[in-house]
Amino acid sequence: MEFDFLKVKLSELNNKLKEQKKKIDKEKVEKTLYEIGKKHKLKRLDEKEIKEITRDKGIIGVDGSINNYGGIYPHYISIVQALAKSTLNEAYILQDVYAPLFEEEDSQIKDEQRRRAAMSKLEIQVAMYAMENFKSDIILMDGSLMHYGIDCPFEWQAFKEMVLKKGKIVIGVAEEVKTKDIAELVKDKIGYSNVLYDREILFGLLNEGEVLEIDIKTQKKQKGIKTLYARLSKDPQVIGLDFLAEQFEDGLKLCNLLYTLTPREGRGIPLWLDMVDKEVKVSDEMVRVFVETYIDKELREMFINPKRNKR
Repeated sequence: MEFDFLKVKLSELNNKLKEQKKKIDKEKVEKTLYEIGKKHKLKRLDEKEIKEITRDKGIIGVDGSINNYGGIYPHYISIVQALAKSTLNEAYILQDVYAPLFEEEDSQIKDEQRRRAAMSKLEIQVAMYAMENFKSDIILMDGSLMHYGIDCPFEWQAFKEMVLKKGKIVIGVAEEVKTKDIAELVKDKIGYSNVLYDREILFGLLNEGEVLEIDIKTQKKQKGIKTLYARLSKDPQVIGLDFLAEQFEDGLKLCNLLYTLTPREGRGIPLWLDMVDKEVKVSDEMVRVFVETYIDKELREMFINPKRNKR
């Protein structure tokens, strides 16, 4: 099989990306950003300092996972799972099943929103349970805090009220920075006309162990969420750290802890959150076993199984 056409097209794309990179003048970006923002230099803590900052209560990681069995919308079943687990080995897990055949007949876009909301609600539930029953005052949520307000606004509001009432600190750790807030701010000043995202602007801008604080008007800020951009490992791609606006100053003091908990050779995420992510993962095998055990074969064939599974 010949792949000459693909080779040519990918080489062309590679050249376009090179041109895009050249247009992003890092010196101009840095100068512009430091006129409106500031860097914070982090340090790695020793064991005594970790115990002091956590009050020897550890930390909590919260993450969710979702996986499907079947074909395309609406003929599939989703298994949803969320886990809250502390470094003191306290754990709480919840599962749910989502089946679009029993939802309103609308669009596939609405279906995706419902799937995402199902997982977000479970994550909020396990986090609230952890607040009530676990010792730690520090909760790391996988992903931006913004999506909870979009996916499940009522649950998010109840969660926020509980966090503030109990004096817990919640931090959203977003491994992918998908916003365009900073990019839009600097685009004109660096003479860039194409679509630009914050991840491109911030790539390689921070040194290891630095966070960037920028006080600009964003959708997150309007929703009561403040964001720091951090480089916690050798990986040059930054992550986002979301805080409730009311807790920002207290949250900022915990960045040294997050830096300490992040392996230098890793992808820039605190190790405990990665461990919770692995434990909560809904595997293909898990979905298959549950569905094939509890859903009759004839019903699976009629409502769920696509022909491609019979190849």
